Amino acid sequence: MQAVGMEPQVLIDILVGAKTGVIYNFNTDHRGDLVVTSYALKEAGLPSNMAGAVVQLEDVEATEDGDFIWKFNPDVKLIRPFKVHGTMELFEVPDENIHYEATNWFNVDAENAGHEKIQAWMADYIAKHPDLDRIPREDIPDDIANMAASFDDWRSAYFDFLYRPTKAQRKELRTARYEVEPK
Repeated sequence: MQAVGMEPQVLIDILVGAKTGVIYNFNTDHRGDLVVTSYALKEAGLPSNMAGAVVQLEDVEATEDGDFIWKFNPDVKLIRPFKVHGTMELFEVPDENIHYEATNWFNVDAENAGHEKIQAWMADYIAKHPDLDRIPREDIPDDIANMAASFDDWRSAYFDFLYRPTKAQRKELRTARYEVEPK
């Protein structure tokens, strides 16, 4: 799949849904799926050399000063982070490296909706089984288990790409929330 690099903070802004366009000094005829990645900039608390999501490149518009605004659809598909060695132009990443997450854990609304779905199922289950200390994995529906595992696994993988993570990031991203056992 085609990929493009950007400053780490710009990647974060795309992941959270705050940015739907990036200015580059080059054009492209490519439209459709595009992996967005962070450059190898060493900025404390931000990802470096990381593929972060798949976006839809919908349009590219020339600016008056000769740059180009690449416009993305706001529907960001978070992927399991993997290492890239991007350039200042389009480059290829192997399709087999792209693993979509159950939801965009980086977007507050999507994350909250994911947790609400998991918590609602858990509350219903616990109400029916008040004597259990732990929910047996075989009782958890696959969609709920996959979403919960996705949350913990994605956070762990993301942590590995942070350059000098903050104390808060170390605490938050290293702590599993759901600890779903494999089936």
